[in-house]
Amino acid sequence: MSVVLKLSPLLRKYVEGYDHDQGIVLEKGAGKKVSQLIEEVAIPNEKVTSVLVNHRPSRIGYVAQEGDLILLAMVIGGG
Repeated sequence: MSVVLKLSPLLRKYVEGYDHDQGIVLEKGAGKKVSQLIEEVAIPNEKVTSVLVNHRPSRIGYVAQEGDLILLAMVIGGG
């Protein structure tokens, strides 16, 4: 029941040894909310500003399904 988390460059600093090609494989991630998965990998929830599930916009309340690819990003504004 695994899911894969991929992190944008600004979030990678929170996960030591992050492999950007493989991401983070969470073997028991299915059935958990994205917010729970974020906590499991020790990323502060408030740093995640964008969630994509299988390349589609989603939210941290989404319940992960077997085989999901979840991209977490931190977006910075500027001008």
